[in-house]
Amino acid sequence: MTSSKTGDDQIDKDTAIDILTRIQNGVPPDPDHVDHIRVGREAEERRLCEKPTEGLQSVKRGNGQIFFVLGDFGYGKSFFINLIADRATDMGFLRSEFDIQDLEAISDKGELYTGIVQNIRYPDEGGRGVTPLLRKFCEEVSRSQFEDIASKYGFHGHPIYQMLLNLLDAWASGSHHVERDDVTLSRVEVLAAVSGYLQGESISLEELHAIGKVGFDKVTKENEYEYLRHIRSLALELGYDGLTILIDEAAEQLEWDPDSATTQRLIDLYNKCYQKDQFENMMFVFVGNEEKWDSLIEDAGHQALSDRYYAKRLVLSKLTEDDYVELVQKVANLIRIAYNESSTITDAEAREIVQQAVDHHGGVSELSPRRLLLDHNGDAANRTLVDVLESRYL
Repeated sequence: MTSSKTGDDQIDKDTAIDILTRIQNGVPPDPDHVDHIRVGREAEERRLCEKPTEGLQSVKRGNGQIFFVLGDFGYGKSFFINLIADRATDMGFLRSEFDIQDLEAISDKGELYTGIVQNIRYPDEGGRGVTPLLRKFCEEVSRSQFEDIASKYGFHGHPIYQMLLNLLDAWASGSHHVERDDVTLSRVEVLAAVSGYLQGESISLEELHAIGKVGFDKVTKENEYEYLRHIRSLALELGYDGLTILIDEAAEQLEWDPDSATTQRLIDLYNKCYQKDQFENMMFVFVGNEEKWDSLIEDAGHQALSDRYYAKRLVLSKLTEDDYVELVQKVANLIRIAYNESSTITDAEAREIVQQAVDHHGGVSELSPRRLLLDHNGDAANRTLVDVLESRYL
């Protein structure tokens, strides 16, 4: 069963204010705060997080997955994705969560790769990107152990083998001397060089030489997916359960023109998630508009992709009136904490606020979380739900 990690009474004042500020600006809370205002969508959460045959549980068992979380503007897609990000963190996954401007962006393999790698976050480490992973690798793996890891995951013959070996040697000795350039880099500088290269950044010629790179000066000129697979393998060896990739479509316009590269890239991702020795222990979740994604899949003309898409197409259910009442109560409780008050809103008062929103927007079916939070009754002052509830204490 799904459950909340943290009770509202345990929220501190600063956290409550941070959540309220984000709500008022139309931005979902950070993943580790979503429980404080989440309502509804339990069935969707169970499917992605608890069902043993798909979602995170399946990925944890060594499978690859792709899901498509779809819904209209303002219906809580980004909030739901933050919820999944939080659950993935709780389960010991690395996660990468980022926005793309529109669906066409997935046609650029290099942009997709760098978006993933630069935004990796950890359940037990601060920071983002690959630097925390590489630092942990240096601190926990000896050179002899690395040779076993390299054999186990097929690092031999790939440039990442020499990069990691040079990094490990520099970490053990404290520095690395580059003879051809007659420069010495500290172990921290070598770590930064490997991280920068893997994240698609431009690094100096001396840094390229220090990490053993020849032939290419940027990862996006190589096979980025091989690097992604090796980063995933290193994460598994260091005790993480896999990598969850959550890609939110920032643009909501329906006029778009994906070229063949867009559909081909999606087919390529699909194949790698379900082929052996490719993207096992990885889950891609694409978030966007239902109509646009349906059109993209239809135009692709790829039967296997279409079958998988409709099998993994998750359209967010609409919230009920009781869900909206609960949302009002949770926002009111955050305001109570922010103002150090002891009393909060009654069920009848919450229902009255929801009824105002229902009347203003033409029915519960026309209501959405965004409309309730930012335009709940259309008053002349354009007050948000936070404004209305705050007035109780001002």
